[in-house]
Amino acid sequence: MNMLHVEKMTKQFGGLRAIDSLDLTIEKGEILGLIGPNGAGKSTAFNCIAGAFAPTSGEITFEGKRINGHKPWNLCKAGLARTFQIVKPFASKNVLYNVTVASFVTTNSRKIAEEKALAVLESLNFADKKDILAGNLTIADRKRLE
Repeated sequence: MNMLHVEKMTKQFGGLRAIDSLDLTIEKGEILGLIGPNGAGKSTAFNCIAGAFAPTSGEITFEGKRINGHKPWNLCKAGLARTFQIVKPFASKNVLYNVTVASFVTTNSRKIAEEKALAVLESLNFADKKDILAGNLTIADRKRLE
């Protein structure tokens, strides 16, 4: 099963067609880059996939479920979130705190949130940096943290 599948996605803003029939498939574990000049529709595509914009037409599925029109916070709970070009971690807090905050999307328990955060850090081979302040990380590690 595809992790993410976009089929014939189009997004129009009035008379401007920002995306014209985009097809995209990403398998679990695959890393894919989307490149193009300014104004090509890259950010618009991510905004449609992540729920910030509703596509004008086409279908988006995540882990086999149709997600067109789902709100970003619901997609985040399902495991789909986007990052932005400028990273904004809580610089004065450590890595574990930053990831724990994100874990509250799925639980109200601090203990469970911290356990989930530690598991995520372990799975990303990032647990050795859990006590480092986010503001002291390299820009690459801050992006990874986000």
